[in-house]
Amino acid sequence: MCRLFTPHQLVTCSMKGATTTTGSPRPSLPAAERNAIIDVIAKTFDKPLVDVEEKMRGCLRRLRLMHK
Repeated sequence: MCRLFTPHQLVTCSMKGATTTTGSPRPSLPAAERNAIIDVIAKTFDKPLVDVEEKMRGCLRRLRLMHK
């Protein structure tokens, strides 16, 4: 993900720009790049798109917590 998104985007953006439970919504990651990486990972490892999105969302949360 580091090659498609800047470190700033990875720490400050959410997957799809949804509202948060503790404040204003974060901007979403760029849709074209986000969808491209999800498609490539899903096809490479023969996994459903939903599973890849959940894993990616979890990685973004952990990364955000590490940089607090």
